[in-house]
Amino acid sequence: MTGFGRAEINLPNVRLSVEIATVNQKNLQVSVFGPEAWAALESAASSWIRGRLQRGKVTARVTQAAASATQRQWDHEAVANSLDELAKIAQLCGMKLTADGELLLRLAENSRRPSVIMPDFAEVEAVVKAAFDVALDNLVLMRQAEGVSLARDLNERLTKMTAMVAGMEQAEKSAPARHRDAMLKRLKDAGLSLDASDDRVLKELALFADRSDITEEVVRLRSHLAQFSDELGQPNGGRKLDFLIQELLREVNTIGSKASEIATTKLVLEAKTEIERIREQVQNME
Repeated sequence: MTGFGRAEINLPNVRLSVEIATVNQKNLQVSVFGPEAWAALESAASSWIRGRLQRGKVTARVTQAAASATQRQWDHEAVANSLDELAKIAQLCGMKLTADGELLLRLAENSRRPSVIMPDFAEVEAVVKAAFDVALDNLVLMRQAEGVSLARDLNERLTKMTAMVAGMEQAEKSAPARHRDAMLKRLKDAGLSLDASDDRVLKELALFADRSDITEEVVRLRSHLAQFSDELGQPNGGRKLDFLIQELLREVNTIGSKASEIATTKLVLEAKTEIERIREQVQNME
C-alpha cells in the first residue's frame, strides 16, 4: 500500500526531517538513508519500521531541514581550484599571477561553507525514534484510508463472486437430465430400444451425476468467500487473504474440470478473472 509520513528532529545544532514513503509490494523491503555520521541509523530505523509495517517497499530518509547553529569552514579544495583558474586567466592575458595574503583571504571567505556537527547517534536515538514514530503514525493513517477504499472494492467483487457461484450451482442442476435425454436420443438413433428405467441407463446416469456433482466445491467456495469478507475487517490480514485466494482458485478450477454445461464454463472463466483482480488488490493490503 502507498503512504507517506513526515516528522522533524530538533537537535541543539541542527534540525532534521524524517520522511518515510511506501509503495505497493507483496513483501516488506526497507531502505534507510541518513547522515554519514549516523552509521547505526539504518539498523535501528529498519527495526522500528518492521515493527509497524508488514508489506510494501519502504524508503526512509533523514535529511537536514535547517541549521540553527552551525560552524563554517573554509573549503581548501575550492580555494586551490580558484587559484588555478585565476592563473590560467592571467596567463591568457600575458600576466603572471602573484597570490598574496589578501587574495587568499578573499577566496577563502567566498568558499566558506556551513558544516553541521552531528551529535553522537546513541545520545539522540530516543529523540530520533520519537520522530520516526510520528512519521510512521502519519504514514499508517494514509495507508488506512487507502485500505478502506480497497476493502470497499473487494466487497463489491465478493458480491459478484457469490452470484457467480450461485449461477454455477444452478446451471449444473440440469446437467444430469440433459445428459439422460442426450444419451437416450443417441441410443434411439443407433436403433437400440432402452428406456430411462433400464439398469444400464440408470448406472450410467449415476456415474455421470457423481462425476459432475459440484456440491462440495460450491459449499467450500461459499465458506471461503464468507471468511474472506470477515477477514477484510481484521488488522494484518493480508497473509490469510492470500491463502483464501489460492483456495478460491483451487475450487473454481475443480468446478471447471467437472463442468458439463457451457453456462458453467463461462462463469468459471469469469470467476477466475475476478479472482485474479482480487489477488492484485490483496497484494497491496497489510
